Amino acid sequence: MRPPAKNSDYDLPLSSYPAEEKGVQGAFLQYKSSFIHYLCFGTGKKILFAFHGYNENALSLLVLEKSLGAKYTVIAPDIPYHGKTEWKEENHFNTDDFIAIVRLFISENVLHPAEKIERFSVLGFSMGGKCALYVAHAYTDKIDELFLLASDGIRTNKVYNVAVYPKWGRGIFKTTIRHPTWFFAFINMMNKLKLLSPWLYKFTYNHMDTKEKRQRLYNTWISMAEFNPDIEKVKEQLNLHDTRVFLFFGVRDEVIPVQVGDYFADGLRNCTFTRLDRGHYFIDDKLNPIIEEALKAV
Repeated sequence: MRPPAKNSDYDLPLSSYPAEEKGVQGAFLQYKSSFIHYLCFGTGKKILFAFHGYNENALSLLVLEKSLGAKYTVIAPDIPYHGKTEWKEENHFNTDDFIAIVRLFISENVLHPAEKIERFSVLGFSMGGKCALYVAHAYTDKIDELFLLASDGIRTNKVYNVAVYPKWGRGIFKTTIRHPTWFFAFINMMNKLKLLSPWLYKFTYNHMDTKEKRQRLYNTWISMAEFNPDIEKVKEQLNLHDTRVFLFFGVRDEVIPVQVGDYFADGLRNCTFTRLDRGHYFIDDKLNPIIEEALKAV
């Protein structure tokens, strides 16, 4: 299959492509008119689907090969509007599309086409946690382990939850994509009044400082509105199937507070909860020995 052309609107500076430069092969899975880019790494017998965070891509998870690669072979897609994935459908990416894409990965088994994937594990960081939770919601009986790292989708802050906004609110956001001057004036004022922490101010500004970033934010914001699985139902199913759950949350996280992890862990019978003395972005080599220690129980 011919790969799609490079989509400069969604290329990210944090993980330079081509992936081959980092010793990992990238490929594309066609879904309708779109091309879903993904990476595979690790040599383990178990399959692990891994979903990156917002404004990142699959390469941001490659650092975890050291702790995951012996036990798992990781399939990490670039979520639409990120990385090298080209989303060409007229509609915004939604949950029906997502489950259909996961089903394609499972049925086609991009690693060993002659074999059927019977069971697998799932990992999600931040926004990718929403994806992981939705897979857990749809395929609980097939999942061995669920890894949630600073996961969104458990208790979403209403500020970021488009589902609670009226149509006029979405319209304001769409207008802001084209005319952001008022928005920058507003967050500058919030910063001067110390109503935003320096980190959160920088975090917000860095996600809105170019038209391409603002468009990605809008597209993702609209798409992720549908990713709201029934958390209590998910927990019930995880207990029913005795699925092993690993939670990693930062106690200094200003985006996804550690209390979100406390809420999800409550009532789970097979859960390992690791509290990290970190902020939101803790996926780096320092995390590997912590994951390795947690996996000793598996």
